[in-house]
Amino acid sequence: MNIKLTEQAQKQNLGIEAAPFLHARLSTRAIMLITSGALLPGFLCLAWFQGFGLVWQFLICLVTSLVCEGAVALLRHRNLGRALTDGSFLVTCMLLAMTLPPLLPWYLTAVTAAFAILLVKEAFGGLGMNIFNPAMAGFIFVFISCSGFMFSTWLSHAPGALTAATPQATYEVIFKGADPLLLRAQVRALDPQLKDYDAQRSGTDARSGATAASEADAVSGATWLENVKAARKQGDGALGRLPEVTDAAVTAYASTALALAAGGIALMCLHIIIIRMVLAYFAALLIFAALGHYLWPDLIMAPLPQLLLGGAVLAGFFIITDPVTNAGTSKGRIAFAVFAAFLIVVIRACGSYSDSVAFSVLLANAAAPLIDVLTRRRAFGHGYRGGELD
Repeated sequence: MNIKLTEQAQKQNLGIEAAPFLHARLSTRAIMLITSGALLPGFLCLAWFQGFGLVWQFLICLVTSLVCEGAVALLRHRNLGRALTDGSFLVTCMLLAMTLPPLLPWYLTAVTAAFAILLVKEAFGGLGMNIFNPAMAGFIFVFISCSGFMFSTWLSHAPGALTAATPQATYEVIFKGADPLLLRAQVRALDPQLKDYDAQRSGTDARSGATAASEADAVSGATWLENVKAARKQGDGALGRLPEVTDAAVTAYASTALALAAGGIALMCLHIIIIRMVLAYFAALLIFAALGHYLWPDLIMAPLPQLLLGGAVLAGFFIITDPVTNAGTSKGRIAFAVFAAFLIVVIRACGSYSDSVAFSVLLANAAAPLIDVLTRRRAFGHGYRGGELD
């Protein structure tokens, strides 16, 4: 009996897979599940300070990714069970949920997840073939395409935001199109310093809380980094005296960074991510920020805000360490990490967008092949000195 097998099925039967071919103690599925677990402390901490919207965003991304992965597997005649259980899309979904605004409408989140899976990952051949980080590419896609929604659906970091941004409240905004303004005002009111600031700037004694929050947001921007960009463009120079930098906000940013660092250290202990690459990234980020702040204090933030705000810590442990999209040589990975840190500092200071992590990561991804060429090993038998082999 003649049985015709597809090319992919033949490869699976023969044990032929995409590079790299080195056998490891941990499978791809195990690595992805461990990475997802390492992300969980940071995810839960961020949900406490930004509300249940993060959970809805993750579930939307998860459902969309499962549908996209399953459809691609069927179209390419691949093993459906294997495609849905490799765990790679789980990491992408968690990263997207942690970087997208918590109140982003569900259809924009679904389109973002589909773009990340279909066009950034599967269009290049699937797991191990993509040249750009899917989560960061998806974020940039929706950020540029729907910037109005992105800026209007952020929530300020506030202690116990989960008590105001409840599952029901966030569901009404994300799935039913309710106005997010009132919910944003309720979350801001959880921070006493923000509440006092909103009252002073907007006159809450004479107007509704929603109106006050609207005017306060128009003044202060969507996020702290957005405030920095506005102050820089206005030539204010008061980068350290902006109203969003409250004690509660600092606690929220620092707690989230520590939770992410705990997960990242666990990955380093398990040798899932490269320790030298992580250390090079954070050292370069602090050095470039310190030097830039010393030379141009009104343009570049100090090292500690550079580290805590935005996605700098998330990038250092969970994004630039992606083995598929970073450099392939030992020296190249160090150069890749330093280059990404340099871009974060420069784009934050000179760019038009508030946070620069996603842009920096994609530019570093694009430069990875060139970095590999510049840091490739010498071929055996060539380049010796003193009349030896050449």
